[in-house]
Amino acid sequence: MRRCTHHNLRRLALLGMLSLCACGLLAQPGPADSSFAPAHDDAAPPGATLPLREALLRLQTHFGIDILFEETALDRQEVPRDAFDAKQSVEQNLTTLLHATGLQFRKIKHNTFLIKELPAGDTLLAPHRPLFGAPVPNEDTAADKEPTALSETYAISGRVTDVRGMPLPGVNVWEKGTTNGTVTNREGRCSLPVSEGAVLVFSAVGFRPQEVRVANRASVDIALRENVLALNEVVVVGYGAQRKEDVTGVVETVEVQSFNQGAIVTPDQLISGKVAGVQITQNSGEPGGQTSVRIRGGTSINASNEPLYVIDGVPIDNAPFNPRGFTAGRNPLNALNPADIESFTVLKDASATAIYGSRGANGVILITTKKGHAGEDVRVHYDGWVSAATLARGASVLNAEQFSHLIREQAPERAPFIGTAATDWSRAIYQTAWGQNHALSLTGGGKHSGYRASVGFMDQNGILKTSRTQRTSVSLGLREDLLNDQLRLDLHLKGAYAYDWFAPLTAIGHAARFNPTQPVYDADSPWSGFYEEANDLAPKNPVAELALTRDQGQQYRSIGNLQLDYQLPWLTGLSAKLNVGYDLQNGDRKRLLPTTLRSQYTTHGEIRVADVTRTNKVLDTYLTYRRAFEAFQSTVEMTGGYSYQDFRNVYPEYLGFDFSSTLQNELGFDNPRYVRQTEHVTTVLANRLIAFFGRMNYTWKDRYLMTVTVRRDGSSRFGRSHRWGTFPSAAVGWRVNNEPFLAQATWLSTLKLRLGWGVTGNQDIPDYRFLPTYMPGDGRTQVQFGDEFVSTLRPNGYDPNLKWEATRSVNLGLEYGFWQNRLSGAVELYHKKTDDLLFEVAVPAGANLSNLILTNIGTVENRGLEFSLNSKVVARQRATWEVGLVAAYNHNQVLRLAGSVDPDFQGYPTGLIFGGTGNTVQILREGEPVNAFFVFRHKLDANGNPLPDGVDHNGDGVLNPADLYQDLNGDGLVNEQDRAPFHAPAPQMLYGLTSGGTVGPFDWSVTLRAQTGNYVYNNGASYAALSRITTEITPTNLPTSYAATQFLVPQYFSDRFVERASFVRLDNLTVGCNPLSRSELVQLRVYATAQNLFVLTPYSGPDPEIGNISGKTEEMRYGIDDALYPRARTFLLGIHLSF
Repeated sequence: MRRCTHHNLRRLALLGMLSLCACGLLAQPGPADSSFAPAHDDAAPPGATLPLREALLRLQTHFGIDILFEETALDRQEVPRDAFDAKQSVEQNLTTLLHATGLQFRKIKHNTFLIKELPAGDTLLAPHRPLFGAPVPNEDTAADKEPTALSETYAISGRVTDVRGMPLPGVNVWEKGTTNGTVTNREGRCSLPVSEGAVLVFSAVGFRPQEVRVANRASVDIALRENVLALNEVVVVGYGAQRKEDVTGVVETVEVQSFNQGAIVTPDQLISGKVAGVQITQNSGEPGGQTSVRIRGGTSINASNEPLYVIDGVPIDNAPFNPRGFTAGRNPLNALNPADIESFTVLKDASATAIYGSRGANGVILITTKKGHAGEDVRVHYDGWVSAATLARGASVLNAEQFSHLIREQAPERAPFIGTAATDWSRAIYQTAWGQNHALSLTGGGKHSGYRASVGFMDQNGILKTSRTQRTSVSLGLREDLLNDQLRLDLHLKGAYAYDWFAPLTAIGHAARFNPTQPVYDADSPWSGFYEEANDLAPKNPVAELALTRDQGQQYRSIGNLQLDYQLPWLTGLSAKLNVGYDLQNGDRKRLLPTTLRSQYTTHGEIRVADVTRTNKVLDTYLTYRRAFEAFQSTVEMTGGYSYQDFRNVYPEYLGFDFSSTLQNELGFDNPRYVRQTEHVTTVLANRLIAFFGRMNYTWKDRYLMTVTVRRDGSSRFGRSHRWGTFPSAAVGWRVNNEPFLAQATWLSTLKLRLGWGVTGNQDIPDYRFLPTYMPGDGRTQVQFGDEFVSTLRPNGYDPNLKWEATRSVNLGLEYGFWQNRLSGAVELYHKKTDDLLFEVAVPAGANLSNLILTNIGTVENRGLEFSLNSKVVARQRATWEVGLVAAYNHNQVLRLAGSVDPDFQGYPTGLIFGGTGNTVQILREGEPVNAFFVFRHKLDANGNPLPDGVDHNGDGVLNPADLYQDLNGDGLVNEQDRAPFHAPAPQMLYGLTSGGTVGPFDWSVTLRAQTGNYVYNNGASYAALSRITTEITPTNLPTSYAATQFLVPQYFSDRFVERASFVRLDNLTVGCNPLSRSELVQLRVYATAQNLFVLTPYSGPDPEIGNISGKTEEMRYGIDDALYPRARTFLLGIHLSF
């Protein structure tokens, strides 16, 4: 198959444009026309020559004709300067020019000539071709004899675009029934010699194939339509791109047309429920709140389980800003406007992620932003929506009447605590949250360049009063092709400014416990006019907490890079790439707790300020060589390069408390004039990552595939003896549908088997943990100098032999597609095992010494199965219907733990809960899932209800735990040794169902998600005990679930509160209308969306989907429902306009 190179076709296009200009200026050239002047230049020395291409250009300019030729055929060809004669015909001049050049010509249509090399074996001169300088026949005679014409073929040229007129590179063009073909260049152009009456076939991945009968035309320009069923046919992979059919790893792409719609604040919400095996959980329902993303389960414990995010080639720092003493910050991805995103590509197995080495263990998500394209008309796009959100489901607690009745019945002596109000505290702290979003973009392109610029603004209130987030964003993307398309420059710049208002989450728990018979306000109260209980240990007025707390943050973030892709001229197929990028963050978090806030009774006010400056510099440089060996029916692509990334983070922190004047309440956190006690701490962290990487892709007969990857990483987060790690991978694939024995199986579109193995790492731990360092000491070890208390420093525990977590994985996959991929999908079977788990273990602590040390402790595994199915049920011009289903099973287990020789050692406790001091309900234990719940097994009565406490059920005359809980180890006692693992928060099955379609100008889409096998510890219900009424300092409200247990005291460690939390959630329902669907100039779409419409679940709490509510990897609280910021139900109206 002949291939038209980019520079050849570019020159052909240039010649064609010059010819058209010449036709307009020289419609009737005469014999004395000056266009041939150089040929008769008297100053030219005898025997002077000029390039053949220049002579042909003058010839076609003079006669107003088209001359088609392959550029390589004219290389280094010279002809005498006096070889043409304006008095002779075109054919006579061509005969003279092509003498002794090994070329021949043919007139293929009026005013169009084709020049091509003589077939192999022919003599340089045709038998009847006249010798140079001999008389030539007249035009008619030449046309009859065709002394230099091709016998059966002629050339046809053309341009291939999409329906928007954008050029399509890499389109396969061949003559039907033959092996004669070529591909289009970056401008979508190419030419091909074909036979008379030929039929051309145009095909490209992601587009519908099209056939065109030539019918003696010299050029064919066509527009290919997208094939919506050929999903993700071209995919982005690490440091490159591949055809999906050639990929041997597990790579899934979700493009813009498949994104979730609605009030999307954080980008990861766009693909929730879209990719098999990817669990995206909101840690909080607050606007812009953090999310937990798990790809094929968690592989670590204390190191991050979050995937690596790469935005337009820049691996970003995705750690949230969670300064000490504050609630969790916002999602770090919020700096990226969802309206600027073109696609997400998820790399799931080691053969796909090993190119990222030490950061690939948790998977990789490649985010590609929207760009302009060469030849694209200037267009303006506007997207906007307004939304209203309400509380979907809150905690169920006693109302004022029920609360009063319970006190009078169970503790009549406490009746004085009953007030006269009837306050619904949940209604008092929640609101209807309004939001708006606007995005405006401009796209276009020149002949060799494309651009896109955008600006966006988002303002979203939270349903919890005083919570809110705003974002202003800008982006710029430029693309330029230079040096005859040999050099491509891509510039991506993104910037955002976000301002956040944080609500104290303790207000949610206090609203569930505060006395409902008391009012919100009290005119005689010293606490800013809010009613508060007299005792400082009682729950606080949640409305006062929200109104008086000032907790705000702001962040500037910019992500950008410049990419150069240079096609090296001295070796076809060899390209050099350079990527220079950055990720800069600067922001702060400030909180003021005034003296009039009830919780500040003892500390007399508090100011806390934390600043952050993060710098991330990126340098990637690599070579890629691709070559097709037609003799061996093989294609090889090799990539090798170097990567450097430098991180530097500075965290100045200030804490001030004990206000000497209430004036400080008004001065705020920016002017701490009346603060008597202060603390100042600045933390500076830095680390570097250096890597060398290589990859080879090999394809044989377009059926057998192989990929080998290796990366060598060096990280400053580890000591010298463990600083470097090697991460290899290998994968093979077999495209069964391309086998000859299936050539007649027209119903089979895709059938590919894949097998991959690889090793990836995890180095996402705090800096300097292998070195002896110091940290601010405990508050009890401060030293007083006058009125100032100075924190002491205490040494951190450290392990000098810290090393990488290493994850080894194996994946077996099957891709299938039937009936032109109208039914398609994949099945994946995988196994991952992570060794040398990084975990902070407890150690004995001396005076002012740390009691934790980060070390490598063991092994964890994940085993699973994934399934995906996509179907186009209806595919008509005015009606479509598509359905997509994803399902995934994952089993997580701790295989080995090290670090203790205690025979009674049961594991490492995790999962801090509200209630008591330092109580935990989860454990890391060999043979159990990570963070398995660790509780007592409650004894049940004949009706299946838990036995109540305060009763001697054993009849031994003693009230003890044995009356309530089972003696699991059979030693006759019930103690800590009888607590046992009981289920886990991670789901065993994940499901996602998406469906959408169009009918005329109307469209609709729906997304449902489901989980099974996940459990939640209902911390809110666990403190439902009569003691809250009878013995607490002041009576506190109870959950309505109290009636089912009637415990006298809280049973925090009972399995009663580990609840099944499987669910089905209607995430998204959208209906839209495009009244101008037939217009090519203006597009208008109006749509309405409802989010989180309903949840079906057996869980008794507000929401069954619980992530890490702490938002911090060092404080794991997965699956613990402790006054979670609830998810909202949102209704939205939106508009999209482009022209």
